[in-house]
Amino acid sequence: MPVADGETLNGPITNPRDLERVLPEGGKSSKDVPTPACFGKRRQDAMKHFSHTKRVGNYLVGKMINKGSFAKVMEGMHIPTGQKVAMKVIDKKKAKQDSYILKNMKREPRIHQMITHPHIVQLYETLETENSYYLVMELCLGGDLMDRICDKKKLEETEVRRYTRQIMSAVEHLHRHGIVHRDLKIENFLLDENNNIKIVDFGLSNTLKFESLSEELLNTQCGSPAYAAPELLAHKKYGPKVDVWSIGVSAFAMLTGTLPFTVEPFNIKQLYQKMVNGEISPIPPDTSSGAVHFMHLLLEPDPDKRPTVKEAMKDKWLNEGFIRKPLNCITYKNRLRPDELNMIVLNYMTENLDLSLSEVINVLINNRPSPVMAAYCLLLKKLLKYQKEHKTMKKIEPEEWNPPSRTIWQEAAENHGFLRKLPTQLPSLQTEN
Repeated sequence: MPVADGETLNGPITNPRDLERVLPEGGKSSKDVPTPACFGKRRQDAMKHFSHTKRVGNYLVGKMINKGSFAKVMEGMHIPTGQKVAMKVIDKKKAKQDSYILKNMKREPRIHQMITHPHIVQLYETLETENSYYLVMELCLGGDLMDRICDKKKLEETEVRRYTRQIMSAVEHLHRHGIVHRDLKIENFLLDENNNIKIVDFGLSNTLKFESLSEELLNTQCGSPAYAAPELLAHKKYGPKVDVWSIGVSAFAMLTGTLPFTVEPFNIKQLYQKMVNGEISPIPPDTSSGAVHFMHLLLEPDPDKRPTVKEAMKDKWLNEGFIRKPLNCITYKNRLRPDELNMIVLNYMTENLDLSLSEVINVLINNRPSPVMAAYCLLLKKLLKYQKEHKTMKKIEPEEWNPPSRTIWQEAAENHGFLRKLPTQLPSLQTEN
């Protein structure tokens, strides 16, 4: 369960003495940590592209990136840092007309607070105005996977394998924390600047109790029919394996450029019948037998016979070429420990943004979407980009985090001496039902 404002998982930080638990050895402050030049760069160049746009909180709202039935995604700019973000704008009037949409809108930020993974988009902050709700997230500069498939007609197996491994790693993380996405599809897979997958849109996601993950507990019919598992279309109770089916549909779409099950004109009953009969669309003859087997494995219509994500991750084709990096089930922490925080960024925030160190630490180690979280994440992103451009830090690919014995923050600390090891250890977050 999310903790209350002003509390950490180790209890509240209420006075300077409490900071001894989270500051470097001896309780010293970070005043001696130098401020990098990149934080002081002027933001006029970034702001000129938003000169005729409205302001919401600490953001300027720019052009529209995408649009749905009750929400749209806009490009935004975080004024304090000059960094671009994505802003999901939800129409209050439309949301209030549909209780299901309203409930899911409130659930999405809570689910984001429960998870942190390199292939899941980071939620920075939530905002509310008279007419709209805003979810401020990281902007994926690589575009979306759908455009990539459309440009190439279909993707090479090596590329499909790489993307699918990243998707499965993220989904296994979700399932491990009792979360079923329920709307996995090509349109919800974006690409960052390093061509890595970022899963978005948790509006239809739901949570399960840890002890019930192997049972069929959910019954709401939702998601896109073309990607929905047969048991979901049939209004049967279902569990996390519906996500496995959706990954199979997505892998098929990447490999062939088409969907595995289609009906013209569209009819859900006929679509369902095709699924349970295994009437899969033609697969290109140059597709390897391993890839074909993998798709059939995930597109098993009987959920009792369909593998879990954890089981599917052991597939031979999926791990081909990754002998030294098998796709293991990695427990990515959904909380940062104080010793993983970047002291350069913390120092800048306390010295220049009029924030107390205890306030910043409380927000970050509890993964709480807020202006503080947004400032920290965007400043860190700016710092890492600066270090990369000036070759002051080794580039770390997500695949190199397998297993994540240390994080990118720890790597930075060791490479640059930002930070000493801290004794504080935090327990894992308990998933809420």
